[in-house]
This record gives sequence, structure tokens and C-alpha cells, in this order.
Amino acid sequence: MSKLKGNILIISDLHAPYQHRDALTFLKAVKNKYNIKHVKCVGDAIDNHSGSFHTIEYNTLSAKEEHEQAKQFMKKLHEEFPKMTMIIGNHSSMSYRKAKEACIPLDHIKSYNELYETPGWNWTSREFFELSNGQKCMIVHNMSSSTLNNAAKHSFCTIQGHFHSNFQICYYADADMIRWSMTTGCLIDTHSPAFNYGRGATINRPVLGCGAIINNKPILIPMVLNDNGRWNKKV
Repeated sequence: MSKLKGNILIISDLHAPYQHRDALTFLKAVKNKYNIKHVKCVGDAIDNHSGSFHTIEYNTLSAKEEHEQAKQFMKKLHEEFPKMTMIIGNHSSMSYRKAKEACIPLDHIKSYNELYETPGWNWTSREFFELSNGQKCMIVHNMSSSTLNNAAKHSFCTIQGHFHSNFQICYYADADMIRWSMTTGCLIDTHSPAFNYGRGATINRPVLGCGAIINNKPILIPMVLNDNGRWNKKV
């Protein structure tokens, strides 16, 4: 388990190429304000809507268009954050899941770094690390939708994404220690038809923002929009 010194940025679900158009500018500003030393992404940086197991929505991109635009965004993200742990989510792993369903050997599938031209990124299903104060943390794409239950259930402080309308930090104390758990919202374009699956079934709206661990303390950083749907440029 690696021990990390310095502030950590936690990037929320981007779902490229259906990310909010100001997402990268927002993340750059967060990086600069908080003197970020390490970067983690909670998963689903890529949407892969065209390859989904669900019904494909009208007015979304073709498979080729989607991949090319997602790759271009990922290259820009890589330029800003050349070293990153990228957690593999249910959307970003779609090609592997489809290959498995079709009985195609995974040796026939390109690696994530090859697909998106992101050398230096570590793609993994979960990661454990230790903060400089000795707290041990686990980051995965999703556990339970209850952030409090995650804090109570696991022996680590936990970080997850996946639940776009969940943007919170909860603490749980047992006889030995106080643990926290973070759920990080998302950075999607909420108007994209790619996210129609999330409409109608719930009145909860996606919360845009990211997470961070600053001086060993977890925080949430909302991306507040103006009346035109653009980031207000305030961190």
C-alpha cells in the first residue's frame, strides 16, 4: 500500500465524450488552487453509450464518433494529469464486458492506455493507499448508494463515484476510530440524451463537482453553474 504525501484530487464520473464542456477547465482550477500532488478518478471517465447493454438513445454519437471524441478528451485530460490512477467503472469497461459476453479472449482487446493514448495512467478496479496521518483509504467505482453505510461497513476510509446525484461525505465512529466515506457526484453534460436512462425514475438530479483530500481531510468541491449552464469559474 503506497503512502501518499500531499493533496489528492478525486475526479468524478466524466462519461466522455458526454462530459460537461467546462469539466476540464474546472479540474485545472481545482488543481491550481489546492496544490494537488496526486490524482485519482473514481471511474467511468468514458461513457461507451454506443456499446451499452441498454437501448441506444436517439441523437447520440455513432460508435466511431463517440470513441474518437472520447479519445481526444482523454488526451487533453492526460496532458493536464499525466500521472493518474483511473478506476475502471461499469461504463468504461464496456468493451471488455461485451468481449466476455461474445467469448472473445481479452488478449484480443487493446489495453485502456492503448485505446486512449494515456501512457502513465494506472487503470485498476480498486486501489488502496495510506495518507500521511496514517489513515488507510480505498477507492472503487461503486459500493452502496448509502455513503454512511460505506463508512460503517469497511475498515478503510472509502471513496466512490457511480451515483451521480450523491455528493456527500459521512463519518462513522466505532470503538477504535472514526472513518469517513465520500461519494463524488459527476461531471457530465446533464442535457445529453446519453443520460436519459436516469430521467423519470427519480427526481434526484446529478450533482456536478469533484472530491479532494486536503491536508488529510476529505472535501467536496461543487462545480456551480450560471444561468447559461456554464461553470461560474469559482472554486
